[in-house]
Amino acid sequence: MSGPASDIIFSENQPAELPDRLSKLSAWTLTPSRMGITRQFTFPTFAAAWRFMSLVADECKAKRHHPEWSNLYNKVTVEWTTHRPKGLSIKDVEMAEFCDRVAGEVGLKVEK
Repeated sequence: MSGPASDIIFSENQPAELPDRLSKLSAWTLTPSRMGITRQFTFPTFAAAWRFMSLVADECKAKRHHPEWSNLYNKVTVEWTTHRPKGLSIKDVEMAEFCDRVAGEVGLKVEK
């Protein structure tokens, strides 16, 4: 993850491994509120972007944790934060890891 880790506002009572797992999310950036992380995914087509969103939506339902996100053609911007208790939580990191894994399976656009 980019941005200084000391600036992050974590939710209360998070597991000790949270900062280490967060540090491995190299494509994600800290939000301006410092309570969340965000990433833009670019896919080759709208259909691939939609498939990614559908797979993430299914996991969100199962985990009962939902992002703020937007889609514009082949781009999907995802933001994870926790509202109760406020801050960045292990749930956010787990879902970001899931997004990275699913995006890799769906296939990100290769920049030329």
